[in-house]
Amino acid sequence: MNIALILAAGVDPRFQLNVPKQFVNVYNRPVIVYTLEAFQKHNEIDAIAVVCLNGWQEMVKAYAKQFNITKMKWVVTGGADGQSSARIGVNALKEECGLGDIIVLHDAIRPLVSEEIITDSIRVCRKYGNGIAAIRTMDNIMRTEDGRTGRESISRDHIVRIQTPQAYRIDKLMELHDKAVEAGIKGGMDTSVVASRLGESIYFSQGSELNLKINTVEDVEMFKALYNMRQIGD
Repeated sequence: MNIALILAAGVDPRFQLNVPKQFVNVYNRPVIVYTLEAFQKHNEIDAIAVVCLNGWQEMVKAYAKQFNITKMKWVVTGGADGQSSARIGVNALKEECGLGDIIVLHDAIRPLVSEEIITDSIRVCRKYGNGIAAIRTMDNIMRTEDGRTGRESISRDHIVRIQTPQAYRIDKLMELHDKAVEAGIKGGMDTSVVASRLGESIYFSQGSELNLKINTVEDVEMFKALYNMRQIGD
C-alpha cells in the first residue's frame, strides 16, 4: 500500500495574507485541494493522510467532501515544525500500515506536483528504500554567514535542491524518527534533513522547477500562471 502523507501544519508569519498558505483560495478552491487532487488522481496512491494545522481539521474534512477526495482517510493535528509533524503523521499511520508500505510525504504548499514526479518517487523508494524529489541548480551558489556578504563559492555540480514528495518505507521512516529522538535531533525542515543528519544515504527521484513551493504572495501569482499554462496544455 502507498499512502500520501500531506504536511499542512505550518504557519509562516512572513506570509502577507490573513490565512495560512495552504488554505489560500485560488480560483475558488484552496491550495491544499489542488495538492490533494494530485494524489487522489494517482493510480498508485491507495490512501491519503493529512497532518493539519490545529483549528483547521474540520475544514480539511469539509474540503475533502466538497471536492470528492475519497482517498483521504486520516486527519491528525501537526507539530511545531516539519520534523515533528512528519513524526506525528507516521505514528498515526503505523497501526494501519504494513511494515513494507510506502509513505509519500508531500508539502501541502506544492500544489503542482505531477503524476510523473509522484510515480518516480515511489519507484526509487521501492528500489533503494527512499526516493526524494530533487533538481540540479542552474544558479551559482555562495556561502554566507550574514546574508549580505559572501567569500566562498560552492560548485553547483555538487548541489541539488530538495523538494517533496519524499517516499520512504514506513519501517525505515519509523526508525529514522526514533533515532532522531534518541540523538536529540530537532527542528528538521523535512525528513530528508533528519535522514542525512543521521548519516543515511538519500536517493534522488525526479523533481521539477514547476513543482512550485508557495512561500510568498508572489508565489501565489506564479502558481496561478503555471496552473493556467497547464490547463492550456491539457
